[in-house]
Amino acid sequence: MRAPRWMWLAGLLAGGCTVGPDYQPPALGELTDPPFAAPDDAASGAGTLDVERLGRWWRLLDDPELSLMVERALQGNLELAATVERIVAARARRGLESAAGSPQLDATLGYDRFQTGDDGFPLFGAPPGTGADLNASGLELSWELDLWGRVARSVEAAEADIAFRVEDHRAARVALAAEVAREVVAIRALDAELAVVRAGIDADRDALQIAEARARAGFADALDALRARRTLESDLAAVPDLQARRRAAELRVAELLGERSDAVTVGIAEAMPRRDVVPGLGVPADLLARRPDVRRAERALAAASARIGAAEAERYPSISLAGSLNLQGPQFADVANPDAYVMRVGPSLRIPLLDGGRIEADVRLAESAWREALLQLRRSVLVAIREVEVAAMARRRAEEQVEQLLEAEATARDTETLSLDRYRAGAADFLAVTDATTRRLLLERQRVQIERLALDRLIDLYAALGGGWRPDQGPTSLARSSDPAPE
Repeated sequence: MRAPRWMWLAGLLAGGCTVGPDYQPPALGELTDPPFAAPDDAASGAGTLDVERLGRWWRLLDDPELSLMVERALQGNLELAATVERIVAARARRGLESAAGSPQLDATLGYDRFQTGDDGFPLFGAPPGTGADLNASGLELSWELDLWGRVARSVEAAEADIAFRVEDHRAARVALAAEVAREVVAIRALDAELAVVRAGIDADRDALQIAEARARAGFADALDALRARRTLESDLAAVPDLQARRRAAELRVAELLGERSDAVTVGIAEAMPRRDVVPGLGVPADLLARRPDVRRAERALAAASARIGAAEAERYPSISLAGSLNLQGPQFADVANPDAYVMRVGPSLRIPLLDGGRIEADVRLAESAWREALLQLRRSVLVAIREVEVAAMARRRAEEQVEQLLEAEATARDTETLSLDRYRAGAADFLAVTDATTRRLLLERQRVQIERLALDRLIDLYAALGGGWRPDQGPTSLARSSDPAPE
């Protein structure tokens, strides 16, 4: 049996062609004016991007509990889990778009009763004054040939949307790791401040005892004792505030971990995390290619480009194939009688003539979305450059402040020792000693706060470099909805 000629024509047309622009990823470094060359002269020579170390940068800080909290957050954070579900949803949408280009085949089974009155005038069905039963089973086929690539472009856009969601997940990982690390660093700094304040309280109590003893012995008036008591009470008042701030940071860590507050406790460490593990900034191309927000913006541009083609394909004629094969008759046994078949098959052509400008408006809308996506990509590149420059500069400035405060602290210690020696020799009063001690403790607290700032800026630098995900975390490696959040 020879196939109808239209079937041969449909086979030739099925290959079709794809309208719309073919996407080419832009050179990221050329999206700025002038083209991006390096983050800055001082930082550009700081080595190369170590991708493996960046993927687990928090371990470099040499604080096991901080690392544990970050990794627990990456497993349990609820917003991060939501980004995985968005990937699952994007994959499902890709399946819907792909299904539009596939043949649709349905099985049917039905029963109809036709009845016509004596005065009825049916165009189809039973004659007047009669009735009939119709039992039927069969298959129904429909298939729209993707002549101009509308479905192909829609699938292309859906694929880019999947990659967009993957990069969105990676960006969430980067932000989450940095936020957890900052909260733990805040707790470490508050613990160090509390240690300084408590040391100051011990010194205040000693000073008060000495001042009161000197007043009783007649070597000084009561003013020194009152000053010493005022200093003690001021330092005692600082403790509850520091403790409350520590607990607030601990509760924030629990929230980021996606756990109950009573299930998360951050212990007291012996030292602050390391600050000397500075990442290399690498070459500009490495930086831009690693940033999840830049990668996400580039995938959004790819999806917008594909949607232009899908919109333009609506301008052209479309051919659909439809057919049915039914076994039908008045008896129920006819649904299995091969001689009772009724077949219908053939193509249909749809040509858009008048649509009120809908198709043209859709194309203009898609083109505008592409231009907006390009602007967003350029903005993402500029943000990436700025954030790396600012983070690197702020870290260096904070380290300089730490060094200056360490020098001031050493001077304050020498001053305190000299004041104590002069007091013992009777060449200075006790007030000079207490003032020197208070000044030294104040500088210690300031140094702890600046050390925390330096650590925060180091964390900012890791985040600005896209630290917190590994290259093997691509679209195929991210879990389905029933799986845990990916590593």
